[in-house]
Amino acid sequence: MTGSSASMAIVHIFLCYILFLSFNKPFGHGAPLVKSKPHATPSLCSGSEHGLRVVHKYAPCTPLGQKKSASSQILAEDERRVQVRYTGIYNRRPVWGKGERERDPDVSIGAGNYLVQVRFGTPVQTFNLTLDTGSYKTWVRCQPTTMSPCPKQQNASLYYPSCSSTYSNATCSTPSCNNDDEENYMDNSEIAGTYVADTLRIEDGDEYDIPKFVFLCVYHEKGEFEDANGILGLGLSGTSHGSYALTTQTAAMFHKVFCHCLPTSTNSDGYVYFGEKAREKCPFSGSYTPLLSSPSGHDPSFYYVNLISITIGQKRVNISSSVSSPRTILDSGTVITRLPSSVYSVLRSEFRGLMSEYPPVSTPPSHDNVLDTCYNLKEYNNPVIPKMVLHFENLDLDLDQTAVTWTADDTSQVCFAFAECKEDGLTIIGNHQQQKRNILYNVPEQRVEIGHDNC
Repeated sequence: MTGSSASMAIVHIFLCYILFLSFNKPFGHGAPLVKSKPHATPSLCSGSEHGLRVVHKYAPCTPLGQKKSASSQILAEDERRVQVRYTGIYNRRPVWGKGERERDPDVSIGAGNYLVQVRFGTPVQTFNLTLDTGSYKTWVRCQPTTMSPCPKQQNASLYYPSCSSTYSNATCSTPSCNNDDEENYMDNSEIAGTYVADTLRIEDGDEYDIPKFVFLCVYHEKGEFEDANGILGLGLSGTSHGSYALTTQTAAMFHKVFCHCLPTSTNSDGYVYFGEKAREKCPFSGSYTPLLSSPSGHDPSFYYVNLISITIGQKRVNISSSVSSPRTILDSGTVITRLPSSVYSVLRSEFRGLMSEYPPVSTPPSHDNVLDTCYNLKEYNNPVIPKMVLHFENLDLDLDQTAVTWTADDTSQVCFAFAECKEDGLTIIGNHQQQKRNILYNVPEQRVEIGHDNC
């Protein structure tokens, strides 16, 4: 090869290398900053792209997934949520001590197992929010609305109203309404904020901009709220600020229809779809259970269904419920399913009988008295876990083995993954029993469809 030919070859290779970098740079660590997006939180776990990605916050790919105490922390947070959230199940409030502010339980994150990433404002500010069908309020940590101008140095976990050209104050729907919101919780945590309006952007494969979306801008908080920047509430309109529910604000766009598939903690590939895309991606499985109206005096923001009975092994246990007085709630924000005391005691007794060949162990103190029936399966390669079926009106849900038991921090120990509900007669179907299922909420047709696992 002549000197000139060698030089030309070197130049050619160099140009190809530059072109390679230019095409691949957005996907590597050297991606340039985009001026229109100065505010961004760390991206959620990678995986196949479909829907609005749902990530279990204790998945191996997340920082919290490396915690050894994940199991105990989830259960402790879950119990606090149930105690706080369901004090209002009958639309009543406890009597607070002198000088205490009334506690609104609808803003409680609890364990907050599932995160989604959404964007607010112009230019967009990106946040990881807890996905919660048991709450109707959407709220985000924020800079106080009275502060301006837009700061040059920003905290990625905060929404900055002063940095968004589409931000505005929320308009009260009635002359007597108050757009300020303050909550103290029974675990001594508290938040305070005000309702604001801005563009909400949701991407579930398609990109949706919802202008003037009203949400709670939380500028004060105290307590343990973990890594979530707030809540994306998918509950129905509640008794207070009910028109601010996402299902209500997006009714013209999504028609009050959405579906989700919640992944396990070992998988990060869950999703949410909205509107017609939810019907397409979560096709009708052939059976559904009716969505029921909340009885008089009950909190109307929950999704009520009729759970008729539960089968474990060969034993079928009836649930005291009816269409006129539904006592079962589907809640993606609660983790462990809670059952009425009488039902729980029978199922637990049956579970113990079916697991009698395995050595029982004391409940780990870290389980916060939520789970009380545990076994050591260290010496067993293929343990036989009892089969369970939830019998809803018009729909039977066969539980996966992973939904029947809960794995403790010591992976050789498993516990019966159900707990007693302190609120007499109430059943709460938690997200642990909803994992790996397509669950479609169709509010106009008043039904919930539950299909085979797809995540």
